[in-house]
Amino acid sequence: MTDPLALAGRPAESEGRRPGRIVIGTLGLDQHEVGAMAISQLLVRHGYEVIYLGRFNTPQRLAAVAGQEDADIVGVSVHSWEFVAYADELLARCRDLGVGLVFGGSVLTEQDRSDLLARGADAVFGPYASEGDMLQQIDAIVNRVRSAPADAAEPVGPATDPAGFTAGRTGPLSGRVVIVTGAARGLGRAYTVELCRQGAAVVANDLDEAALGEAAAATVDLLGSVHPVACDITDPHAPQILLDAALRRYGQLHGLVSNAGLLRSGPILRLDDEDLRLLLDVHVTAAFRLLRVIGGYWRAEAKAGRPIGAAAVLTTSAAGLYGFRAEAAYSAAKAAVAMLARVAADEMARYQVTVNAIAPAARTRLTSWLGDSPGGPDRDPWAAEHVAPVVAWLIGPAAREVTGRVIEAGNGQLSVPGGWQPGTPSRLPPLMSPAQAQALLPRVLGAVGAPAPLLAADAALSGESGPPRPEPDPVLPPPERDPVPRREPDPRRAS
Repeated sequence: MTDPLALAGRPAESEGRRPGRIVIGTLGLDQHEVGAMAISQLLVRHGYEVIYLGRFNTPQRLAAVAGQEDADIVGVSVHSWEFVAYADELLARCRDLGVGLVFGGSVLTEQDRSDLLARGADAVFGPYASEGDMLQQIDAIVNRVRSAPADAAEPVGPATDPAGFTAGRTGPLSGRVVIVTGAARGLGRAYTVELCRQGAAVVANDLDEAALGEAAAATVDLLGSVHPVACDITDPHAPQILLDAALRRYGQLHGLVSNAGLLRSGPILRLDDEDLRLLLDVHVTAAFRLLRVIGGYWRAEAKAGRPIGAAAVLTTSAAGLYGFRAEAAYSAAKAAVAMLARVAADEMARYQVTVNAIAPAARTRLTSWLGDSPGGPDRDPWAAEHVAPVVAWLIGPAAREVTGRVIEAGNGQLSVPGGWQPGTPSRLPPLMSPAQAQALLPRVLGAVGAPAPLLAADAALSGESGPPRPEPDPVLPPPERDPVPRREPDPRRAS
């Protein structure tokens, strides 16, 4: 083993050489030491002080030496399969110390690199990393570590406290990291605030960056924390952007609240393709993509023996459950989300992931027909703040056995609507004739009664409790309305 003293000798900054103290060691086979020694010598040539520990180290030893030597970075040489056993512990120990963590190895693949960065490593160097790139990244890590207050390192990784809570203060969701889409206003903002109040760290997403910043500012005195990420949820890359942001910032992801929404009003004969596409993109396609990308991450964690106990909450509505007059496209989109939650719950149960849907009844931009609020949440039963604790509960550990359910909440009521159920079967004649159809179908339909009437805004405006109820005479034509403007500012923001 190379003599550690031969690689030591911290140069003075006045000599113009790079400052930085780095502990370097290997975790396994002898072949790793060649690369570890080479990078050590490179760093020394560029002015870094290297404390070289040689072969067969453990995370505990590497971290202990880093603490004793007041190091800035721990550098580890690994084989492609070794980091699975060591990465999380290394990350936790380095974050506890407030030092950087760099992995390197000549056989590390791009998948290995992506996995390590996703877990929270500060840098990963494979076989084709250039000297210039390595030095630049290491220099940036040293500067970041040295510029951070001693007690303010951002915690990362499952063994640490991701939300930066005050010592001794915890909440029901302490240690959980949650993505919330459509977080700038209305329900999304209420969810973000409530999750932070209960101790979660929230990656808050919206298209409106300014409003998103205001929402984040509203949580500064709460137990949790907010990391705002402005992007368009209909962008196919948005789910990966949000997942990467959560993993880079906090090292883990435990929950998803898919809340972003918009409304393009109009009956079937007046709604054009552009508005139809927007409705489906925001409510259905975006939710599906989020589940596909984030669910893939949770599956990978479960298969690696690290099941997270994750939870996803999608957003449906009374319109999707019962239908809303003159809102066929919106109702269809929200109905799709309700069934998406049910099927996703079945698919993801094997990975210890729950999926549920919330049907909120709240005063938001999408329910402008409810009028202005009479005051704060204590005076307004339609306030979004009354729905938020339900969503927080579904995300938390108390709801681990609840999955595949839809919950209606708001305006003073909470209920679990029944789903589609098979009807009483009647015999279907083979190659049924028109006469047989006329004899059979009216009888089968008559046995179950008329379908429930659609919901309408008038019922809600009458002051009835609960979600909008059906109008007394559902066969009346809807009143004429002015067409909704073709475009509104920031149409994909939160409902």
